[in-house]
Amino acid sequence: MYVPKLIMTVGVFTVAIAGCSSAESATEVPAESTAGAARTGSDLAAEAGSTEVEGPEPRLVIADADSGRIEVIDLTTDESVGSFDVGNPAQLTTVNGRYIVAVDGEGGRVDFLDPGSWTIEHGDHSHSYIKNPATIGSLEGEDPNYIVTGDRKVAVFYDGTGTADVVDFDTLSKGEVTVATTIDALAPHRGIAVPVSDQYVVSRGGDEDDVPNTLELHNEAGELVRTLDGACPEMHGAAVFSRYFVLACDDGVLKVEDDFTTAKLPYPTVGNRAWSFDHQGKGAIVSAATAEGVLALDTRSGRWVEAKTADETLASGVSGDGKTIFSLQTDGTFRTFDGVTGAELSSTPVLSARYDEDGPVPSVQVGGNRVYVSDPVTDTVVEIDYRDAGRISRTLDLGFSPASVGVVGA
Repeated sequence: MYVPKLIMTVGVFTVAIAGCSSAESATEVPAESTAGAARTGSDLAAEAGSTEVEGPEPRLVIADADSGRIEVIDLTTDESVGSFDVGNPAQLTTVNGRYIVAVDGEGGRVDFLDPGSWTIEHGDHSHSYIKNPATIGSLEGEDPNYIVTGDRKVAVFYDGTGTADVVDFDTLSKGEVTVATTIDALAPHRGIAVPVSDQYVVSRGGDEDDVPNTLELHNEAGELVRTLDGACPEMHGAAVFSRYFVLACDDGVLKVEDDFTTAKLPYPTVGNRAWSFDHQGKGAIVSAATAEGVLALDTRSGRWVEAKTADETLASGVSGDGKTIFSLQTDGTFRTFDGVTGAELSSTPVLSARYDEDGPVPSVQVGGNRVYVSDPVTDTVVEIDYRDAGRISRTLDLGFSPASVGVVGA
């Protein structure tokens, strides 16, 4: 069975921080911009070096499967507005719709990048900003693997040492990568650290298998407090919300509340488990690719929806309102499903060829009312309007093989 690759790597005991004093500009590619001037009379101060624009101007961030190149494309113009070079092919994680964390597991490096587009909710309205893409800073460690955001922190777990560095999210806008806490989970393992209510829930290492099944609570200083109730055998996959988070386990989904109580949500079908979660951050719905299709879970109510497919699902997604579930099949077909009933709504061929297990795994990313699917074979990213029967709205030719993809500023 194909197990989706999580955004995980292994960490080292010694951590080096680069570029902490000021943001370093990425390589800029000349391009015309549709950005408007800074809005007058705004009730929210703009970040230094940024321009406030009339509405969201999202940017697509694409990692090259064969090099350390990461390209930033303005989706309002289809033009590149900058690029980064992180040395080796990297896995991308989007942080709060604003930043990108690029993980080079082989080289043991974690780069924090600012693609330069974001939107802030401000009461009954919002503010959107753009700026030049910039490198913020980096961490180094042995096998960095899992990036988790929560409680205005970003936790980087290093599988190689069983340690986690916790970065203060608010320092990123200042062009700094500041490690607030380092946590020791006792032994190397494929682990996770989740910031919750000024404390941390951390997987416990030291078992015979490197896949953990036990969680521990650590305080703000990273010190062990106690073991949590509720086991999570073969822990692999997480989604974090404002008052709780969920973990994918072999026997169901473990829900951990912000008071550190736990509850198990069994899978609707025995043996059809989740290995990773996709969600949009605002809603309560998560989706998971499985060998039999897509699972969707309402993490508040515990209600499951199963969308069955003939082919195995490579990647899944869910719309911001939770009403539509997405899947990309091994045969190259993009499908949409009703988020309540699981009924199929559309089917669109998007990949040029059936997925080859020896090549990069195509990526599915949701950005506002569009979904972006990478096709490593043809060096393209396909944009899909999922509200219009899965219609392909445009195809972006890249000139390199896309692997991991992220969307910011949507």
